[in-house]
Amino acid sequence: MIGEKTAEVEAFWSAMCEQHGIAAGDYHCSTFGDPAFADYGDHVTQLAIDEVKRATAHLAMDFEINGVKRREVGDYWVILWENMTPACLLKMANIEERPFSKVDDAFAAREGEGDGSLAYWRECHNDYFQQQCKAWGKQWSESLPVVLESFDLVQAAE
Repeated sequence: MIGEKTAEVEAFWSAMCEQHGIAAGDYHCSTFGDPAFADYGDHVTQLAIDEVKRATAHLAMDFEINGVKRREVGDYWVILWENMTPACLLKMANIEERPFSKVDDAFAAREGEGDGSLAYWRECHNDYFQQQCKAWGKQWSESLPVVLESFDLVQAAE
């Protein structure tokens, strides 16, 4: 989760507010993942634009460690390409927190990555979360809480 509210991002947000009648005064802005831990960010972003990916997951401690405010249902999120330009606008539809070991098939399917299976989700996220924990000097455990965010695509950037 990296990103800044640059002039280009602000212009995209303003255009989305005007086009969709959004009255929200603030929004979140970041990539889906940190390129330091994965090289598939733009691919995952495209899945969200194609509405294959309708959810994402983060270690709960990620928000604290990176000083990122947690999103809430109804919040808007400008997703950035890896080059930090706007890719799309999402609206948060559901947010849950549960241990990594308790993520289920339904959530893995909503996340829409790989073959959509829980086995793929667990393998991919286990690797990513282990890298994060190592970089942060934290111990990885499948009991760590994971924030599960479901969203709707509002519009892709042109």
